[in-house]
Formats: sequence, C-alpha cells, structure tokens
Amino acid sequence: MSKTQSFYETIDQVVTYGIEKKILHLYTSDIPFNGTQIEINGRKVLNFGSCSYLGLEFDKRLKEGAKMAIDKYGTQFSESRAYVSLGIYRELEQLLAKIFDASCVVVPTTTLGHIACIPVVVEDDHAVIMDQQVHNSVQTAVQLVKARGVHIELLRHNRMDLLEERIKELSHKFSKVWYMADGIYSMFGDCTPVESIYEFLRIYPKFNFYVDDAHGMSIHGPHGRGYVLASRNIHHKMILATSLNKAFASGGGALLFGDDELARKVGTVGGPLLSSGPMQPSGVGAAIAAARIHLSDEIGQMQERLKDNIKFASLLLKKFHLPVISEPGAAIFFVGVSLPKLGHNVVRRMLDRGYYVNLGVFPTVPMKKTGIRFTVTRLHTFSEIEGMISALARELPLAMKEENVNFKEIYKAFRIPLPNETLSMSSKLKNDASKETVTLEHFQTIHHISKEAWNELFEGKGSFDWNGLALLEKAFSGNERCEDNWSFDYILIKDTYGKIIVATFFTTALWKDDMLSPASVSEQVEAKRKADHYYLTGKVICAGSLITEGEHIYCDFESPQFEEAMQLLFKQVYELQDSVDANHIVFRDFHSLHEQLDHLMVDNGFFRINMPGTYFINDLRWKDSSEYFKGLSLNSKRHLTKKVLRHFNRFKQEVIEDKISEKELDHWYRLYKNVKEKSFELNTFSLPRKLFSGICEDRRWEVLRLTIEDVYLEGQACCVVFCYKSGDSYIPMIIGLDYTFNKQFGIYRQALYRLVLRAKELGKSKILLGFSAGIEKKKLGAKEQDTFAYMHARDTFDLEVLNSFSVQGSNRQ
Repeated sequence: MSKTQSFYETIDQVVTYGIEKKILHLYTSDIPFNGTQIEINGRKVLNFGSCSYLGLEFDKRLKEGAKMAIDKYGTQFSESRAYVSLGIYRELEQLLAKIFDASCVVVPTTTLGHIACIPVVVEDDHAVIMDQQVHNSVQTAVQLVKARGVHIELLRHNRMDLLEERIKELSHKFSKVWYMADGIYSMFGDCTPVESIYEFLRIYPKFNFYVDDAHGMSIHGPHGRGYVLASRNIHHKMILATSLNKAFASGGGALLFGDDELARKVGTVGGPLLSSGPMQPSGVGAAIAAARIHLSDEIGQMQERLKDNIKFASLLLKKFHLPVISEPGAAIFFVGVSLPKLGHNVVRRMLDRGYYVNLGVFPTVPMKKTGIRFTVTRLHTFSEIEGMISALARELPLAMKEENVNFKEIYKAFRIPLPNETLSMSSKLKNDASKETVTLEHFQTIHHISKEAWNELFEGKGSFDWNGLALLEKAFSGNERCEDNWSFDYILIKDTYGKIIVATFFTTALWKDDMLSPASVSEQVEAKRKADHYYLTGKVICAGSLITEGEHIYCDFESPQFEEAMQLLFKQVYELQDSVDANHIVFRDFHSLHEQLDHLMVDNGFFRINMPGTYFINDLRWKDSSEYFKGLSLNSKRHLTKKVLRHFNRFKQEVIEDKISEKELDHWYRLYKNVKEKSFELNTFSLPRKLFSGICEDRRWEVLRLTIEDVYLEGQACCVVFCYKSGDSYIPMIIGLDYTFNKQFGIYRQALYRLVLRAKELGKSKILLGFSAGIEKKKLGAKEQDTFAYMHARDTFDLEVLNSFSVQGSNRQ
C-alpha cells in the first residue's frame, strides 16, 4: 500500500472510530428547526457547531430570495458560465464588489474558487509559501501548480519572522513570492497577523498575498467585509477568497481582487469557471438578499450582538478556568483536552446533557492536541451559552478522572503554561494510585534484566533477544556523531502476581523524517542535506530500533489487566518524550490488527501507519536443496535455474565467525555503504562502523562471505551478509554488495539463495528476510507479511513539509 493510501487509511481509522462512538457523521432528525435547537438521534440538543455565525439562514428575506429565484429560473440553470450566466449572477457580483470595494468573481464553492484561481495567478517562475494551518482547500489547489514544478514551501504557523526571511531569500530567485493563509483559522479560531503582512506588501515588491477569509466574512468589518479587510482596503498585490456558505448563509464563494485585470483573467480562464456548473439559482437569490443586508446599517447591529455573545462566552470560559486554546475575537472556541479518548468522552457527555459541540481531532489537529471545538452565533442567548459552558465545566473534570488525564498533561500537550488557578483545581483531580493493580519496572540497560525472562518473551522474534540488545547498547554509545548514539529504555509491566502483561524496549535516536517516504522524495531531501546534514531530522522514541525488525512489544491480550497495563505504558512513554524532547513516538512492528489494542492506540494519541511488507520463510522441512527446489513454483524454478544455479559454482562461500583484520572490515563496511547509498526505500542514517566491529566479535552473529573466482583479486568479497542467530530463527540483518558484477552474476540473488540453505544447515525452522526486495524474496518461496506501526506526532510540521516535495521529483530545488 502506498504512503498516500496509508494516510487515508489512518483518517478512515480515526473517523470510523468516532462514528462507532456516535459522535461523528451524525444526522439531524427530519423535523423543522428555526434557531439554535436541532434534533440528533431523536433527542433535542442546542447546536454549538454551526458556522452560520449571524443566523441569517433563518432570515425571511433570504428565504424569499431563494424561493423567488426558483420560481423565476427553476432549481438549476445548467450551463457553463463560459457560455451563458443568469443575470442575477452579475447582480450578485456587483453587490459584493460594493461590499469589498474590489473586483469580484462569484464561484460555485470556495474550494472550486481556489482551484480556478491559484493555477492562473501562480506562474511557473513564482514561489508559494503556505502557512502550516492554511485550509485544506487551498492546499488542494496548490497541488495543481506543484505538479507544474512551482516551488512550494511550508511555513510554521503565523511565524512572521520566518516569513520575512523566506521573502528575502526567494525574491532573489523568483519573479513573485506568494504567501497563502487563512484570515481566521477554522480549528483554533486564531487570526493571521494582517498588519505584518500589509507591511511586507509595502516593502517587498515581489511579495503577494492570497488569503481565505471564510470564517471572518460577515462578522467583521464595514458591511461585513471580513477580518482581513476590517480596517483596510484590499491591496493591489492581494487576492481574497471567501465563503458565502457560512455567516453569509447562502451558497457559493467569491474571489476578490485588488487588480482588475487579474480578476478578468481568472473569470475568463479559471478551469472550474469554464467547465463546471454554476451556483443554483436559489443560492444566488439568497446571496443577493444577504448582500443587501450587508450593505445596510442592520449588519452592524447583528455584528454587535454576535460580539456580545463572543465576549460573554470568553468571560465564562475564564470564570470556569477551562483550558482554552483559541484566541478571543473569533466566534470559534477550542478547549484543549489533549488525548482523543478524553475528547470522545466529553463530546458524548455533552450530547447526553443536551449540547452538541465538535470534536477537534486528527487530521485537522495533531492527535495529542485534540479539543472540544464550539462556535457561538448571534442567535444564541446568554442563558444558552452559560448553560453549555457550565455543563462543559462540570463534565470535563468528570471525564478527566474517568480517562486518567489531568490539567497539567493537557496544558503540556499544547505547550502552554499551567495557570495557578488551574493548578489548584488539578490537585483535586489527582488519581488514586493505590487503585492500580499493575506495576511498571523501568530499566535503562538490558544488563539489569534477567536474560532468561527477556528471552522467554523475545527470543526467535528478531535480533532483539538479550544478547542482541547487549551488542546494540555497546555499539550505539560513545560515538562521535549524534545519530550514532541511542538511549535504551526497557519496560516490564506486571500484574499483582508478578506475571508480565506488557513488555517492550524503546530506543531514542535521531531519525530522518523521510524514512518511509517515496524514494524520489528522499532523493530530493538528500540533495538538501548536502548543505544541511540534519535537514528534516528529529528525535524519535521507537519501540524497537532502526536496525531491528519484528514484533517489539509483547502483549498478554488475555490478561484482564491488559488495558490498565497499556495505559501505564502510554503514561511512561509520554513522560519519556517530555524528558528527551522527542517529537515522535513509534510503536512497531505489528503483523495483525487487534481491535482492543487499535482502539487504545487511537484513544491515547496514536494513529496507524502502514509500513513496507516484511518477508519470511517458515517451512524449512525439506531435506536438501533438491527437495527445496521441487517445492517451488514453476516460475520460481525457472528463475532459480536461469538466474542463480547457472552461476552457483563461480562463487566461493565462507561463513566467518572469527575476528577478522581491520583491512577486511574496512572493505566489508564499504560494501555496506554501497547498498546504503543506493537504497531510499527505507532512508536512514548509515550505521556506525563500530557496530560491524562488534558483530564480528560476537559468536551469535555470523557473516556469509561470497567471492567470485577469477574475477576479484586476492579473493576479495563481492558480498557480505551479517546474520543473527536467535532461537529457531536465522535473521540476515545487513548486506553489503559490490555492484560491479551484480548484473552479470546476480550476486544479490545468489546471496539470498545461499542464506536459505545456510538456515537449513543450522537446523533453524524459519528465516526472517526483512523489508524490501520482495520480488526477489518471493521467487525463493518467501511469504509477505503486512506490517504496520502506530505513531504519535507532537508537531506535524516536518511531516507536512515532506508533503510539499513532488513524488515525481519534478519540484524545483
């Protein structure tokens, strides 16, 4: 499965879980409503999720405008605007032009507006900088110019200092530099720093601004022209997109231009404006009625009423000391809860109390920045707002106690200081540790754990039995490069009788963020690493390590205390994350989906990602190579005969278990680097030479050494494979190749075949062949095992930067 498909699988996992809990994808009952009350699942609730902030959808004038348009023109005028438009389209554009004092193009939806506009205004010699939190619809449109090779960058949210640096740098290379942002951001309700941006428009000739002000429309500024233009006119180097679906309460969207010629061009050649259907007459009719209200004095009165509600809600949130993440001023509020499990709990409780609020969860926010998102409208009464917020203030602590979360953890997740008032409240919510029936043991070296106890759980599963880990600890300490030094943490969680329920080990190491990205993306990133060795890298806490493969976590799913043990493990790993300041936590490798574990992972801030499949042969019951050959498929027999066996006698095979010379080791390390530098499928830092030296001194490892007679002078190796022996498993871990004669003699295929024979010779029952080269491994009878992991990202910025690279490798560097 591709990385992109894996991302959609992750979203499907998170959303489906919310649907199962009956807090997402809800439907109202089929009864009329006219105000703030709706009916969900047969129960009336007050709606605090609407983005129609002025409540104009219930205004008689908008309803009459929609009905009149239907009576005149029918339900649809289905012709492309390139040919014929209803006359009321022109009327609406003229009214909107008065509101904004700018040239206007009406579009069927805001998303289609972005798709129509951005590919036209952004030319091939332009550069685009997107704010990290810019709306997904803008990002979707940018993909169209990215495919043309336009330079795309991502900027940390609202970092005007970094924006100015990039404007200065990119202005030397490109004819225009576009910054794309939201006026008011849809999740946290914070605003773009308009004053700074207008200053940049003034002093940097090549700087241009593209902004989506959908959530500022109607509720701010003269005539409801929005947050961005509340106290200023549109700049000639600026394009503003807005929605008529939210506070404007009609339908469609609008593009506003400070440059009349640019407006004409987009309206003439913008893709969806040429070929897509227009707004329905009813939407245009309602929008005309809304525009007339906006051009009257009445809009100011509506805005003031909404502002009063916003101020009242802000005061109540402050009174109840709720962890508010949003900034005052917008009609959007975000109360942080950190973990998805707490968010699910609170939303369910609020529904039970008669209030509908939104769950802000991945992918719109990072998993551990889950929150309760709610909106207030002009139609809400003070008593309704007070009832909802007081209910939230009562239900949140109850849910926190139920889910074992405290205020300190919530504020830490959002990286904001814990207020003193909340600290005193938090002390009342302390969990009763005496109720815990499981115990956690934490070690920082394998030498403090019983060899027998550890191997009973992990021997034969990979190269992470007791001795394998002892070697890794030695190899990845005291090195010069930071990426070659790992820290180790071992966790054993036991029940009241001392039986292990959960066990694993973590390594904290520096990872390349593109480790699992497509090879073409890694190639582009590596080009940048020539100037900045640590570009797009960061600390990761991983169950397992970068070199080990296999199921790194032992779980006793039958234990009645399994869930409690996992909750303790999550608490421990999050504390570890804080102590080492790691951005990511990864649990890997899982080979089968366990529903209880899957739900626990999502609840506690982890999302599932697919990893490359791993390969194994677990049937070595054949007596000799002839019997093995007979058991292969017809295609595999042909492959083995033509590609492997005909060269078999040209190779000399040795199994090296003794210490070798430094010169020989240097050669082996060069062979390893040959493979490493060609492989981007799993892009990692090179392993330190010290590891190979340790392997050669450990009798549990052996090296399969191949030479080709009459080809290499002095019997020099053309291939080496470093293999670990654990229990009944033979585990080839690292390979080195000389590619000079690989095509001619099939050196890699030869090595794979001989590894299978060697596993049989040692009396092993299975051989674990690891990731990659699946076609070659399957031809020798290997089976593929789907593998996935769970990841937590405290900050998704680096992952989003990777998405700005072109998979085809066409992006200008």
